[in-house]
Amino acid sequence: MQTLAALWDDVGVAAVVAVVVGFVAGSIPFGLVLALAFGRTDIRTAGSGNIGATNVARVVGKKLGVLTLVLDALKGALPIVGAAELVVTSTPEAGALLGGLVGLAALLGHCFTPWLRFRGGKGVATGLGMLVALHPEVAAYGLLAFAVAFVASRVVSVSSLTAAVVVVAALVWRGPVNVTLAPMLLALLVIVVRHKENIDRLRRREELKV
Repeated sequence: MQTLAALWDDVGVAAVVAVVVGFVAGSIPFGLVLALAFGRTDIRTAGSGNIGATNVARVVGKKLGVLTLVLDALKGALPIVGAAELVVTSTPEAGALLGGLVGLAALLGHCFTPWLRFRGGKGVATGLGMLVALHPEVAAYGLLAFAVAFVASRVVSVSSLTAAVVVVAALVWRGPVNVTLAPMLLALLVIVVRHKENIDRLRRREELKV
């Protein structure tokens, strides 16, 4: 809380503007836009009904799925980079916290986009972009965890959740704990909550494999 108060005293309104911009950027539903534009499909009514890269790839093709993945990741990374470039903070800790809050806002915008009645994606790709912008040295842990879990299970939701948990564990393990840990923990919580239906299907052994 002291660091948050210090950030407000440091840059004030500029921090709020950066967070709002992050949310708006994250709320752009690229999966839906690409599926409508090139696949002539409302991705919300096909497959799992999710607007993320996995469902786009499954319903309208792998190329559009990969493009959705890249664009959703950029939604998490570019607002953080922009905030770092445009908002000048007096301490590295304040700048890091601002980046964490902006990234979290982008992830929330993706998961609860106001343009789709506050429904959205699962947050994994946007969370990856957030991680790369804040802690690129830890991103390798997440990608490795995803790859291992995917080879073992062939289930994207299992791989995504495994990677998210490993990333947070890696941040704690590498230490010392810094001001971005709280936004990353909140991002993990949001991702887990957004995977509730997947977790239920996993319990029933009904989750689709790739």
